[in-house]
Amino acid sequence: MSELRDSGQLDRIIGALQQHAADTWLPVGGLEADGAPGFGAITAVHAVFRELGLDGCFTGARKNSGHLADSVFVLVANRLISPLSKRRTILEWVDADVQLPDDVTAPSLDQLYRALDAVADLKPTVETHLYARLITLLGLELRLCCYDLSSAYFETATPGGDRFPSRRFGYSRDKRSDRPQVMIGLLVTGDGIPIAHHVFPGNTNDASTLPKVLTDLQQRFGVGRIAVVADRGLISADNLATVSEAGFDHVLATKLHCDHDVETVLEAAAAGDVDWIGVAGGRTACEVTHDARRYIVIDSPSRRRRDDIRREQLLTRTEDALIALASRVRTGKLKDAAKIGAAADRILRDSGVARCFTTTIIAGQFTWRYNPETLDYDERLLAGRYVITTSLTTDQASTSEVVSHYQSLTNVEARFRVMKDFLGLRPVFHWTETRVRGHIAICVLAAVIEAVIANRLAAADIRDPDLGDQTISARRALAELNRIRVHHLDAGDHHIQVITRRNPLQTSILTALGINTTTWDNAHLT
Repeated sequence: MSELRDSGQLDRIIGALQQHAADTWLPVGGLEADGAPGFGAITAVHAVFRELGLDGCFTGARKNSGHLADSVFVLVANRLISPLSKRRTILEWVDADVQLPDDVTAPSLDQLYRALDAVADLKPTVETHLYARLITLLGLELRLCCYDLSSAYFETATPGGDRFPSRRFGYSRDKRSDRPQVMIGLLVTGDGIPIAHHVFPGNTNDASTLPKVLTDLQQRFGVGRIAVVADRGLISADNLATVSEAGFDHVLATKLHCDHDVETVLEAAAAGDVDWIGVAGGRTACEVTHDARRYIVIDSPSRRRRDDIRREQLLTRTEDALIALASRVRTGKLKDAAKIGAAADRILRDSGVARCFTTTIIAGQFTWRYNPETLDYDERLLAGRYVITTSLTTDQASTSEVVSHYQSLTNVEARFRVMKDFLGLRPVFHWTETRVRGHIAICVLAAVIEAVIANRLAAADIRDPDLGDQTISARRALAELNRIRVHHLDAGDHHIQVITRRNPLQTSILTALGINTTTWDNAHLT
């Protein structure tokens, strides 16, 4: 054997025997690496995409649509795994960074753009389909429907035009009043699963969106009597009437300032003849009936500390600015009453505590003082407290259940954070109404899949390895699965595909999502 090896005959004998062997034998020295795109995360997303029936929802939905379902899947998967522009998705991500499932055809850039148009047009149909599918898969019971608004701004100061009527300047929740925007209304279940969204012009009044959304909810989803949970910016007398006339119950936050009813409720809660009970989060709550309406006051010690500190900081900062202004007027540096008023307005307008000050302005004179009634209201009644009102009776929901219902609204806020951060809602690179609406719809579809993944991980009680007291998030799970790669190797005329060996965490995630991995451990040779 030594002589055969030293002479090279052993290798020649092995080479001659290869054609007669049952298995394929390849020289290690001839192996060449040919990339290792991601495989685990995109496989998981594809499984949920198909489980929700989205592939069938878009297949054949439009004539001459090409690979519409594949294009939509690529757009949704990219949002969840590595959000990029549509051009970079095609040029850098598809095939280079991820390996698409075998039954998915890589779309062209033009097909991605056309898919956005289709998604925008098919939005009502797709949302209705998803709602029915989620009821089946997750046993979804729509007893609560949480609604909130957010905005998405554009990287341009140019307002909209005929091609884009919804792009308008308005109140920006992102503190970008210098940019035009669109408004996005999102409806989610109490568990935080999106069921519908609406896009409004950027200058739309918050409260005006609710009637249209509720009408659409009732007409398309045929829901029975549910409770609508919304924040204080959506409240108006007309809206309350609309909610009631539609047969919906409501759980709504109240406006805490300049509302006589709320002040009366807070005074009653502070009177000492009400029963306070413990609710979730170390808080307490009491009920007050006023004008035949049910109000619940929630008191939070941590919120009280935060409010007290914040109020003192704002009062001190505003007082210093007003003292400086009074000094300028006293020394004659500022004399005109209009200019004094404008300067005082600039100080108070964005101070957050303007209600706590009263100013007097005449030519050459400026004085100010604290408003004792407002300070008393803020310090004694309002600090650490907020008020919600509901049409639910005590038989329908206890005090703690109503508070829990309102806390469900944080699920909408979480979805918006996911869309803006994790799913890359911004920056928006599209310049037509349909494309922007399609882009937003893709982000919402991705949010639905993210919510379903999170639901499955929670049901399986898979813990975050770094935060043992928390269930692993969908974001962390997908990042972990994206480490599972398909290694491509070339050996002469042969091509080998080998999938990364899974660690225990990856295995548990894949099991929770129902991914069949029985063939993953076998190298594939072509």
